[in-house]
Formats: sequence, C-alpha cells, structure tokens
Amino acid sequence: MVKKDYYEILGVKKTDSAETIKKSYKKLALKFHPDKASEDKKKEYEESFKGINEAYSTLCDEEKRKRYDAGESSSFSSKSNSNFGGGDFSDLLRDLFRNGSSGNQFFDEEDTDQDLHYELTIEFKEAVFGCEKEISIKKNILCKSCNGTGAKDNELETCSKCNGNGRLKINQRTPWGVINQTIRCDNCEGKGQIPKSRCRNCSGFGIVVSKEKFKIKIPAGIDNGQTLRVQNGGNTLKNGSKGDLFLFIQVRPNKIFKREKFDVYTELFISFSEAALGGEIAVPILSSEELKIKIVKGTESGSVLRLKGQGIPYVNNPNHRGDEFIIIKVKTPKKLTKAQIQLFEELRKLDK
Repeated sequence: MVKKDYYEILGVKKTDSAETIKKSYKKLALKFHPDKASEDKKKEYEESFKGINEAYSTLCDEEKRKRYDAGESSSFSSKSNSNFGGGDFSDLLRDLFRNGSSGNQFFDEEDTDQDLHYELTIEFKEAVFGCEKEISIKKNILCKSCNGTGAKDNELETCSKCNGNGRLKINQRTPWGVINQTIRCDNCEGKGQIPKSRCRNCSGFGIVVSKEKFKIKIPAGIDNGQTLRVQNGGNTLKNGSKGDLFLFIQVRPNKIFKREKFDVYTELFISFSEAALGGEIAVPILSSEELKIKIVKGTESGSVLRLKGQGIPYVNNPNHRGDEFIIIKVKTPKKLTKAQIQLFEELRKLDK
C-alpha cells in the first residue's frame, strides 16, 4: 500500500513547525469543507476534507508524527479523539466551522462581520423618481428554537471551567517576570453558563443562517455608486447586537439621457430645413414621453437648449430639480433626390 504524503496534502514541508501545519490545515479545511461545495462538487470536497483531516490528525500529534516520519504504518482517523496542541480535534473543527443545521454559510463570533453588503441594480428612471424594491439575502439570526442560548429547552448550567465567572485568571511568564492576566473563558465565551444539552437546530451555537426579505425604499435622485444603509439589517451576533445592511446602488445606463449630477443631457437631431426655418419639435423629457419646444430660425449644430427644472430631483430636496440640456445636432443627408439636389444647388448659388 502506497504511503500517503500528509505533508503534501497539507501543503507544508517536513521541517515546518506544528504552528505552521495548524495554520495550513485551517486554511484548507475552510476551503474544502463540504458545506461550501455545490451539489456537483460535494463528493470531491468530502474526499478532500477527509484527507486533510486524516493528515492533520497525524502531523499535529508529536508522537504520531515521529512514527509517520520513521515510516511506520499508520491508519489514523480524522475522527480520533486524541489530544493535540492542548485541544480536542472535534473542538478544533467546531472552532473552525460555526455553522447552523442548515445553509452553507460560516460564522464565528470573532470572525463574522456584523455588517452585510449587497449590490442592487435599478433602472435609470427608478433612480430618477425613486422606487421600492424587495430583496432577499442570507444573514445570521438568533436561533428561534433556543432564543440564541444554544441550549436544548433553554436549560443552562454553570460553566465548570470558570465557575460561572465568565473570566479566567492566568499567569504568564515573561522576561520581566510573571504577569497576571484575566481573560474571557473560552468554554462559555464569557457568559458563565453553558448548555446542558446542545440545541439541535443550531448545534449549540445560538445562531442560524436564514433567508430574510427586505423592502427597500429607493429615494428619488439617487445616483450610480451611492450606498444606502439599512439599520440593523445585518448579521446578528450571539450577544443580540445587529450590524447594518449596506446597499451599493448600480444604475443601468439610459440610451436617451446622460446624467451629470442632477442635470441630464440628450441629443436632438434636426434636418437642414428645420435648422434654417425653425419650428416646433418634440423632445424627450424625464417626466413624460415628450415635450414640444420651439426651434428658432438659423439654429446651428451644437447649439444647447436648456429646459429648467426638467432634470433629476435632489435627494435631500425632491421638490428641487436639475435641468435638462438639449444638444442640437443638424443631420447631413447622405442620399438626395434629384429635386433636393436642385434645391441645394440653388441655395449654393444664393450663398455666393
């Protein structure tokens, strides 16, 4: 039977320290945890995860590692309950993967960012006049089965490690002598109590992943790249505190209008005769399909007309709006009839 190269599996060298091996294991275990895999890669991740655990259960234990390096046959299991590095293997996995009974999202009290970020794309007119959108996002919430306690039937008992104090006193030797420190109890996470039995719904962590719906009111005048904040819309931690939900707004471009702050610009193509003789022409505006405006005689290409108050509403003052600017473009005909050619010939003679 070919001996497995545990060092290669964990991506470390034979000379690497136990701490380096542990760091590499954590990184790989997070990457290949089966709960993170899509359905088509579930089996692949499970095999990789099993191999990573098997390798680590050997290399993290000093005696097992010596026997492995010496070439002795070993069949260590990732489910081993042997102690290594001062902790139980199952405890290490639990520290790595703080996930509830459902969903594929990982969370840890220290690692989880309470705030959530979501990209919301809206149409140009929706940004101009405002709208209401419903979104659905995955977020961490308190487990409803145990009210966030992590305990079955909400039954708690005093933590034996800290005797209910939630704090531990430790003495640490340093080059300057012994330093006394008080730290948070890692067994009860500073609460002084632990579940008698773990809640089955959240695996004792008090937090589950839930799909939550939000109705978001988009204010009139919001621009591309701006952010909206939904207070308390983020993740919930076990202490009950909630983060915020930040919505990054993306506005789809419009074929007719170009925005600059609260003003809009559009191009209007007119013929030679319309430019020379003037008249009324319909132009597109934001508030309706079109508005008729007067073109004066002799209008030149590149002229800009201003429609006051037909632009974007101000976000903080929707009663006040920017302007619409119409850039005149005189069309040059590419194909002319014989009659048109004759008319232009007469005009050229007059221009001389």
